[in-house]
Order: sequence, then C-alpha cells, then structure tokens
Amino acid sequence: MESSELISDSDHQLSRNQVQTILEIRDKRNKEKIPLAYLLEEAAFAGMRFFVNNDVLIPRPETEFLVNLILDEIKERKIHQPSILDLGTGSGCIAITLKHALPAAKVYASDISQAALNVAGINANRHKTEIQFIMGDYLDPFLNLSKSPIALPVMRSKPPYFDIIVSNPPYVTKEEYEKLEPELYHEPKHALVGFPYEHIKKQILENNLLKKNGFMAFEFGYNQKTKLEKIFPEARFYKDLENNDRFLVN
Repeated sequence: MESSELISDSDHQLSRNQVQTILEIRDKRNKEKIPLAYLLEEAAFAGMRFFVNNDVLIPRPETEFLVNLILDEIKERKIHQPSILDLGTGSGCIAITLKHALPAAKVYASDISQAALNVAGINANRHKTEIQFIMGDYLDPFLNLSKSPIALPVMRSKPPYFDIIVSNPPYVTKEEYEKLEPELYHEPKHALVGFPYEHIKKQILENNLLKKNGFMAFEFGYNQKTKLEKIFPEARFYKDLENNDRFLVN
C-alpha cells in the first residue's frame, strides 16, 4: 500500500511500520515544511495521479482550467489531430492530460531540466501516453534547427509546426519570490521565477511556429493582467475559480 493510500484509507488496519511511515511524513511536513505531495511522491491533476518530486513544480488545481480552455478552443476552431507544444512541461501534467483527451494529437513537451523530463517520462509511461520530450530552454530547440542535436517528426517540414503552444510558466517575480510561503522554497526556483512572455511571443511570431488557425495559451500571475494586455492586445483573458485573472488565449 502506498503512502497516500495509508493516509486516505481510515478503515485500514495499520502495521507498526506503516504507523512509523505516517509519523515520519507528519514530522517532515510540520518541521521542515516539505509539501505533502513531495512526501507522498504524488499529486492529483485532472482526475489522474502524477508522480512528483522536488525536481518539478507540484501541479495546481487551477491549471486544470487551462487544459479545459485549450480543449474548448480546439473544438471551437475545429482543429483536427492538433500538434501541441507544452513549454516548461515539468511533471508533464498538461501535455499528458491533453494527449489523454486527444489521442490523435501529436504532443511535444520541452523543459530545460533533464531531471524534470525524467519525471515527465515516468508519468507518460504511467498513463500510457506517447509524448515527444525535448530538453531545451523553452523554444530554443525549435530555432536554428541546423544547430539542433535533435530530430523531431514535427521538423521534417518547414514551419509552422504547431497548432497550440501552451505553458504554465514560472511567472513569480524576483521580488515576490522573497516573500513566498516556506513550502514553496522546496519547489525548483527555475520553475517559479521569471517567464519572458514578450520574448516568447516574439520568437513564436518571427519564426512562424504557429499555424494559421493556431493559438497560444498561457497561465500567469494573479496581478499580471495589465502588463500582459500590452503584450497580447488581442488575447482573451480568463479568471480562475477564485476570480483571479489567470489565463490568456491568443
């Protein structure tokens, strides 16, 4: 029985070793402020269970709304067999959930961290989804292709490559990072701080990475809408369940 099942199944008769495991988890949570998802090595997302460790950001419930926005947008635009790129995939929860919902889609996922890609690979195998993982800094693997060490099916033709480019990026500012709750410092800093929205948009447009009927979909910080309206003047903005501005589709 896994640690998460030990804690959730109140009717189960525990052995001495199992009780000890629960007490150790409790102490690490209370004393070291380690997030429970890391202690259990598991997080729920979109009705599925994902392996997580401190190499990746813990999936957030609000990001499920981003996935649903993308699925609705694909349906509205009548995009069949979409080609999707998930930037900064982390645990792979967005890419895997989209592939699970759209079996015919071709899904690519990039991350600068090989350790994160290892976690995403475990989750892809767990959920029996075929994702093409690419190590690199956001869009870099898809630029200057003559210098790229990777060869992907999507690159067999000239751009545009993708119908959808999505990201739940590291949008915390450096100033905000200094004031976070203690639990958040256990998560990788590069997954929390500093996404260059304007630069990414410029790269997408200048390199013609997005197909004519395609779109970008990003999550952002609750207080960043005003700034992003200037970068994405044609975007539609959406709120999360707590009524905070949180997502854009452009």
